[in-house]
Amino acid sequence: EIAAPVKALLASGGATAKVGENTLDFWWVKSLTAKTSDWSGVDEGTLVGAMKVSAPFRDIRGRSMKAGTYLLRFALQPQNGDHLGVSPHREFLLATPAAEDKSPDALGHDPAVELAKKSINISHPAVLSLDPPMSTEAPLAVTQTTDGHTAVVFEVPAMQGTLKFGLILVGLIEA
Repeated sequence: EIAAPVKALLASGGATAKVGENTLDFWWVKSLTAKTSDWSGVDEGTLVGAMKVSAPFRDIRGRSMKAGTYLLRFALQPQNGDHLGVSPHREFLLATPAAEDKSPDALGHDPAVELAKKSINISHPAVLSLDPPMSTEAPLAVTQTTDGHTAVVFEVPAMQGTLKFGLILVGLIEA
């Protein structure tokens, strides 16, 4: 399901999370291309990992993604006034359909957003919120965010060390 050039960037193994009866399998990149030790050095549209969901799964905005395999690409919430106060953090992962997203390269904001729209077939992309974007918790720890969402902490090797972050798997942001 994942194109060979993309699959070559993913580390073997991975992690599994359960959300109700749904199983989510994650594979992260072997090394995240980052110019700094935080998300500010990651270009938008950069491949961060892949996710396979066993049953329909709701993104952070409550939009349903079909069971299947998705690539996870880094993006920042636009600062255009439409998103003011929606989320405590601007960092997100866009979920793009693996069958249509075949490039290992950073795509940039707009092309990655367009691909992520195909995951839920509406005018907004499928998004998973990073909260917190930088975590001090142990990898695979389950945490509660300040907004009451449930996140799992993941760790991704990066050029400048590692990035540990919370990925919200249960919760809803309404805008």
